[in-house]
Amino acid sequence: MIRLRQQLRIGAGFLPYLKYYLTPESAFDQLRRRVENREQRFLDVTKALIYSNKNSPYHQLLHNAGCSLEDLEKSVGTHGLERTLENLRDAGVYVTVDEFKSKIPIRRGKLTILSAPSDFDNTFLMGRSMNALTSGSTARATRVMYDWNFFAEEAANELLLHAIHGVMEMPEAFWYPGFPSISGVHNLLVHLKFRKPPQKWYSHLKASMSSRSFMTALFLSCKLFGLTVPFPETTELQDANRIAVWMSQKRPCCLKAFASSAVRVVQSAKKNGLDISKSVIFAGGEQLTLNRKEFIESAGVRVYPRYVATETGLVAAACNEGTSDSMHLYTDRLAAIQKKDSDKILFTTLSCNTGKVLLNTELGDAGRIRSRPCTCLFGKAGMNTFFEEIQNQDKLTIEGMTVLGSTMDAIVSKLVAEHGGGPDDYQFWESESENGVVKILIAVSPDIPNLNESTFCNEVLSRLRSEGVATNIASEVWKQAESLQLIRSQPKVSPGFKHFSFIKKS
Repeated sequence: MIRLRQQLRIGAGFLPYLKYYLTPESAFDQLRRRVENREQRFLDVTKALIYSNKNSPYHQLLHNAGCSLEDLEKSVGTHGLERTLENLRDAGVYVTVDEFKSKIPIRRGKLTILSAPSDFDNTFLMGRSMNALTSGSTARATRVMYDWNFFAEEAANELLLHAIHGVMEMPEAFWYPGFPSISGVHNLLVHLKFRKPPQKWYSHLKASMSSRSFMTALFLSCKLFGLTVPFPETTELQDANRIAVWMSQKRPCCLKAFASSAVRVVQSAKKNGLDISKSVIFAGGEQLTLNRKEFIESAGVRVYPRYVATETGLVAAACNEGTSDSMHLYTDRLAAIQKKDSDKILFTTLSCNTGKVLLNTELGDAGRIRSRPCTCLFGKAGMNTFFEEIQNQDKLTIEGMTVLGSTMDAIVSKLVAEHGGGPDDYQFWESESENGVVKILIAVSPDIPNLNESTFCNEVLSRLRSEGVATNIASEVWKQAESLQLIRSQPKVSPGFKHFSFIKKS
């Protein structure tokens, strides 16, 4: 009964969400106002979601650092937001990715906090939100809550991105998994706020009964506002030509997809002599490497990176004036600083509508943060902080699916041990082809006998599948893509004679 009431409350919010739609002008005004008021928005979040919640790990960290709400307000007024966050970081007010995932306790001096993933939840959203799972970054996926106000905020960012690149009038398609993955649904709901649903939604996964029921209800609701929502069409990785054909027929058009999926579409178009030029691809979910970018652009397609995290939603995106890997940070909703003596990024949420509350919280991503003026609409709205060279050092992201390195390490370590190997008899090598297709090579010492490549990789995927719903999705997509490969080779050591479990871009 409680769950039914919750679903009814969520559903009741959908029609008002659709009724009041965004235009480019209203989206720009919203972003500009949020940027102008970001310091006050930060203080509102800390007051409502941290200082008023004694169970919050951030509350305990701030208390341990001797920082009251009044102290925080004074610091923001004197030093500004980012400098205040840096001072808090130096005082021990930060959370690492393993602490955020509750894999290890939070320890600062004599303080020890035994947290659970739910301790970082936005308590305001309890009972009136829809739930999503992170993409398999932990053995037990982390629940993240979303509500309609959150999607409405993101819609302003996404609408402006479309306006900047001149794709508002272009036919658009998604190639994202349907339920239980959140990526496709997330993008769809954001697009509905500015009345631009995709013409096609291609899904890596076959729709479940619950997914079909959800889409039917969504389809009927959107009809009331004259909007047509496509049902997800099962399109596995080897069927990329279906998207290439659609793009060739609709060009110039727009595609939103994982970076590796975009590469597959271009590969198929080239192989079959299809012209998809003058189109635009927004690539997210994994790094748009230089190889990938150049390969996609060789088909006459413009491609731009988007940075999205389940815990935060939309994080950053590229305009058409910067370098290939430079993205505007959405500073209307997020603040970011570097971890001390590291290129890891610490995030802070500036919205009371976010599902997870972040205060100097690490999500595993690293890169450079720079500030410079920009004449695009993002820059004119005041968003002149840029992310560059973003990569994730703690997670494996292939075909848009993310799994924490420690999860894969534990699975392979146990499997190698079962065949008589030791902890240093294997290693993960990330390999990227000239076309930007990424695979994980599992290098296992030749001294370990009786290992069959197909059997070994299938067993790794089977064990990954059993870890939970989110890792099950990753396992299925990686199986389609043949993303894992066993090679018999001695693990590499660094110049300092150290053995690292993961070696990027071999």
